[in-house]
Amino acid sequence: MVHWLVQYGAKDRHIETALATLFSLLVSLFFIFYTGFLKDIPSLESVVSSDYISDILLAVFRTACAILSLITLSWIVFDPKGAPDNPLYFKDRKNHPRHSKGFTRLAAFTMWHFGLFGISFGFSAACSWIHISGGDVPEWMLIASPALFATTYACAILVTFVVSYHIIGDTIKNKYSLDKLFYWYEIVMHNFNVVLLGIAIILNNFEVDWRYFALPIVFGIMYTIWARIYASVAGVYIYSFLDPRLNGAPIIHVILLTIIVVSFVIVKFLELISDWSIIAGIITITILNVMITTFKQPETDY
Repeated sequence: MVHWLVQYGAKDRHIETALATLFSLLVSLFFIFYTGFLKDIPSLESVVSSDYISDILLAVFRTACAILSLITLSWIVFDPKGAPDNPLYFKDRKNHPRHSKGFTRLAAFTMWHFGLFGISFGFSAACSWIHISGGDVPEWMLIASPALFATTYACAILVTFVVSYHIIGDTIKNKYSLDKLFYWYEIVMHNFNVVLLGIAIILNNFEVDWRYFALPIVFGIMYTIWARIYASVAGVYIYSFLDPRLNGAPIIHVILLTIIVVSFVIVKFLELISDWSIIAGIITITILNVMITTFKQPETDY
């Protein structure tokens, strides 16, 4: 069954995939505008303070995370060595090795989510520093900070899970080199993302509104649309399972949507349990991180 999903059949499924994606996007946008949760203004204290560290230390932590994102993505773009990958070429529908450099390396969802990571921490850091300096934090920033954080954390769990439980295994199955997946910046984006976000959910006083679940769905759908545009421009799908022509493309997209919703549910659960007990929160977050992260490169026999 799984093998059939990622194969090409007599008929391409791009129309069905497009319809399913468009339907999910429209429903999510309708939910966002109908419920109007992006008009609800969180309290200042929930955005700029922590129950466990000072406002200044919280601001420093947030700023450091934002800078980490900027440095990591800048390194990826400006590293003259580039990096190898094995994308799916659009025309012949086969994976081939290539060597990519420059801004095209930011086309992957991993980089998208880590850019969102930096934006999220950048917004929350700005809120903290404005408050510390005695200024008034704009209402739109108070609204954006927890929404961005929840979206980032859900997408991070998705990225880390897919890398650990699919991409690494698929790379070994196809006998591709694993080295690229364990460059320092890949480890940061695939593993330290959830570690730092786990620390943040303990330190933050953000309330993760259950209605935020629609936001990572929209973010994920925007990436699938971008993936199709990128395939037209660059001629490749970075993630072969996102090709809408596959037999099981509509099913695969629904599975990914389900994973991102489950990821959000996990984020909401972590917030609730951390609010109830910091010890229980730390233990639960640690167990989750151990389960989904892969810091050590697996050994291969090829």
